[in-house]
Amino acid sequence: HTFEDDDDDDEEADRRRGGEDWFAGGERSAISVQNPNRGPMQPGGDAVQDILRRAAEAGPPPVAVGETTRSSFFGGGHMLGSDEVESAYIPDPNAPEPEEQETAIRHVTFWRNGFSIEDGELLRYDDAQNQQLLEALNSGHAPLAMLNVLPDQPVELRIAKRLDEEYVAPPKESKPFGGDGNRLGAHTPSFTSASASSGAGPSSAMPGSFPAGPSSATAHSGAGSMGADRESVINRFEVDQSLPTTTVQIRLADGTRIPCRMNLHHNVGDIRNFINASRPENLAREYTIGTTFPNRTLEDNTQSIKDAGLANSVVVQRWV
Repeated sequence: HTFEDDDDDDEEADRRRGGEDWFAGGERSAISVQNPNRGPMQPGGDAVQDILRRAAEAGPPPVAVGETTRSSFFGGGHMLGSDEVESAYIPDPNAPEPEEQETAIRHVTFWRNGFSIEDGELLRYDDAQNQQLLEALNSGHAPLAMLNVLPDQPVELRIAKRLDEEYVAPPKESKPFGGDGNRLGAHTPSFTSASASSGAGPSSAMPGSFPAGPSSATAHSGAGSMGADRESVINRFEVDQSLPTTTVQIRLADGTRIPCRMNLHHNVGDIRNFINASRPENLAREYTIGTTFPNRTLEDNTQSIKDAGLANSVVVQRWV
């Protein structure tokens, strides 16, 4: 790997290159002797000093150069032959060389009490394992896992010197949602909501809510069956992020469009479950789901997303 210096403080570089001062003499007189082979003491020892020195000698990172303009004609071609000369293929003289692995850029910051790679945790100087890592960095080698690079991939280290500061952990990124979750869904149960039986329109139910319960006069008598019905609405399955995923765009009969993220092993029944959980009022009315181009009805609930060819497709809900 190579070193680049992100610190342009020339005065500090001169101080770093200064020798170590020794004093010798008696009670009333003394002389100052400078050791030219050793610079002033600094955190991290000789390995850190060598890395900083090499980074200062390398200078700032190179400025990216724009691409050269390509001529109007490029590529290889065939030279027509004759009775005496055979046809021959002429390769492109301006063809780029085979691409090598992209150079990885890693930032290393040296603090008063340790060093850090990118936004990682502090690696203290007084830890023996970290000293071995510094020696490896100084010799041009480092563990692949530490720098997160591929074998034989070139690495450019950009060094930042902050030896006068204590390490401060970077603020963590705030993520509004994290962790695993479950999505609600169920096969169509055999009950109807009270709002449907009383003539209320489907717009009276909020998306994702359960159908309205029975009236107060029949609440006690129907509480047990309603509880069982609500349990049947909840059918949970997880999206495995380590497996291939796809998004199925669902176009409901009321014109609403809802994206549904799924694995390829999920099936048509899972799409129906998603619709039922998003619009519980649909439980009171029969419907079909199908594709548009080509126009076909999805009747086999056990058919997987992959086998049904529904990856990144549009599924339409139609009233019967």
